[in-house]
Amino acid sequence: MRAWESAGTIFFMLMRRLLPLFCCLPLLHAEEPLPGHSEHGEAFNQGPRQAAVLMEGCGKVDFPVTTASDEARKFFNQGVAQFHGFWFYEAERSFRQALKLDPGMAMGYWGCSLANVNNEKRAAEFIAEAVKRRDSASAREKLWIGAWQKFYGDLKKDKKQRYMDLIRDLEGIVHDHPEDVEAKALLGWTIWKSKDGGVAMVSRESVDALLREVLAKEPMHPAHHYRIHLWDEGKPARGVDSAAACGQAAPTIAHMWHMPGHIYGKLGRHEDAAWHQEVSSRVDHGHIARTRIRPDQIHNYAHNQEWLVRTLREQGRAGEALAIARNMVEVPRHPKSNTLENPKHVASHGRTRLVETLLKFERWEEVVALDDSRWLDPTGTELHEIVRLRSTGVAAFFLGDGKRLEGCLSGLEKLRKEIGDKEPGVDEQGKKLPDARQWVKQGIAELRALVSMGRNGDGAEIGKLLDEAKDTPVERLVRYHLKRGDMEKAVEVAGKLPQDAPGLALRVETLDAAGKPDVAKKHFETLRRRGAAMDRGLPVSGRMDGLAVKLGFPQEWRLQPQVAKDVGDRPRMDTLGPLLWEPVQGRDFQLADVAGKMHGLSVFRGKPVVVVFYLGSDCVHCMEQLADFAKRAEEFGKRGIELVAIGSDEPMGLRKTADKSKSGGMLLLADPDLKVFREWGCYDDFEEKPLHGTFLLDETGRMRWMEVSYEPFQDAGFLLKEADRLLQFGKE
Repeated sequence: MRAWESAGTIFFMLMRRLLPLFCCLPLLHAEEPLPGHSEHGEAFNQGPRQAAVLMEGCGKVDFPVTTASDEARKFFNQGVAQFHGFWFYEAERSFRQALKLDPGMAMGYWGCSLANVNNEKRAAEFIAEAVKRRDSASAREKLWIGAWQKFYGDLKKDKKQRYMDLIRDLEGIVHDHPEDVEAKALLGWTIWKSKDGGVAMVSRESVDALLREVLAKEPMHPAHHYRIHLWDEGKPARGVDSAAACGQAAPTIAHMWHMPGHIYGKLGRHEDAAWHQEVSSRVDHGHIARTRIRPDQIHNYAHNQEWLVRTLREQGRAGEALAIARNMVEVPRHPKSNTLENPKHVASHGRTRLVETLLKFERWEEVVALDDSRWLDPTGTELHEIVRLRSTGVAAFFLGDGKRLEGCLSGLEKLRKEIGDKEPGVDEQGKKLPDARQWVKQGIAELRALVSMGRNGDGAEIGKLLDEAKDTPVERLVRYHLKRGDMEKAVEVAGKLPQDAPGLALRVETLDAAGKPDVAKKHFETLRRRGAAMDRGLPVSGRMDGLAVKLGFPQEWRLQPQVAKDVGDRPRMDTLGPLLWEPVQGRDFQLADVAGKMHGLSVFRGKPVVVVFYLGSDCVHCMEQLADFAKRAEEFGKRGIELVAIGSDEPMGLRKTADKSKSGGMLLLADPDLKVFREWGCYDDFEEKPLHGTFLLDETGRMRWMEVSYEPFQDAGFLLKEADRLLQFGKE
């Protein structure tokens, strides 16, 4: 054999032995993450990227964890307390801060998984990181990590079984560590939450006993939240003691003030419910102003706000309810987290609650006036087009405007053809959205009934159509039967009205019209208490003033509300935050352009401006973003909107940006030391790197729209449309 053949054979045999070893080694030069992306993986891209601070008033929690950092331990406990208040975004921020202080703390990753209860994909990724580090955890901590690993380890596994396994694992922790308050609290939460997986709660009493053990050891533990959920669904009187302590147990968390409203509302204590909902709203808005986040980044913001509208309506406080509903419409929309398509988002709730409230309090002229306005514009969203046309048609009927009513009916019939047999879509969690086919069908039935009523049509046919419109609010049905003169049917349907101020008032009115003054008087007695806060300028208020005298009551029939003694200490409203969402002010800056000329935000005062933060000329996606905005520079300009892009490069690097992005029409500024990036929140405090940011400021310099993300916002067309909508509010 020739020497070179022999050497080649030996080399080949050697490589065949060594190659598997090389393949198992990590790459020494792994691919760098994209600009703005986390170095730790996809799960860390989303969620909060700015530092947490230790807050007073998140709840008393003591969850021992293995760490050498006392500060990390405090942030961990804060995160658990925030989780108990369903403040998931801030809980994750606290857990990330703990990991910043102690990157090896396995339970910090477990906490991030806990905080992502509504995002199983991310929760699974976080718990996988905890598993990698569990060798440094205590035996007790390994039980927690193991329970969550089993729950999220195989997301294809039957969810009911996963919840049952988690309950058993938590029961094991409680058994092995009977002194562990948090194990009992989280077991109570898990049993309640497991209904999402189809697990029936066999005994509420046993869960209540478990939570009472928590509260016996720590009376102001945020587990009061779970007791309210426990009894809210059955016997609300059982939750009154927790309703009195829930907000006070964690006063910094808005949702903890919201929850008592569930109990008080179901007990007919609408004044106490409204007080708690208003506190919740103010706490949320105070937090938004301090942290400069979008409202939709608070998990329960939309729910808290829409519930406040409904609670105010129950008292007859129509003016305040309308103000809050309008404010919800003003909140910036977002193509992923605040859309009209999803009925759980604040944008959808705002429009729906606005028209509901106007119709409930007979503000027919305002409904018609809002049609095709910025409050109730044709959106192209099927569900909201149905609501707009149906609501306007109802208002037109009561105004005697048959032509408008028939036009709205034609619009619904046309929309039904367009919808056809289209199946409903799904939301970001994969849950089915409302079925537009049913909505439009019931809307058409109601408006057809109204058209027939306006023409004095057949009573049986009208009744059949109203039966088909199954989702028509009870108060509207009562008014229809009164208008038709069918007193027997009106009294029957009025018996289904809620025992709140508007419901009682309409019931009194119906009974009186039907010649039943004695029964009407009985309900008026209740109305005197529950309608004490009813707005005086409402049509129904004027009618009640007249009926009061007729039924033998004083014309000033409202009774002074009694101050409840079982609600705990209450903070002053004006110390918490504004009642309505308000855009925050953009911070001024002084930055150089490519020629070294300095520019500040204040120079744009009097003009709206879009400010884009990009991560240098080497960021491909940033260049695509700037190119997209530059293409639309003329469209923005026609609206008087200036375009400014702030980059992380030195001033001379701006020329490279201009060449790559073709960003003519945009003012390019340099922020190489990232000072303005930090001041505007476009900075990851945990990994110490800049982030992408896009902002729309109105003429007064207030942030009407914003997004800070690991990716650049590349839908300039969306922001252009949103600017058209939002800047109208800024001119008021």
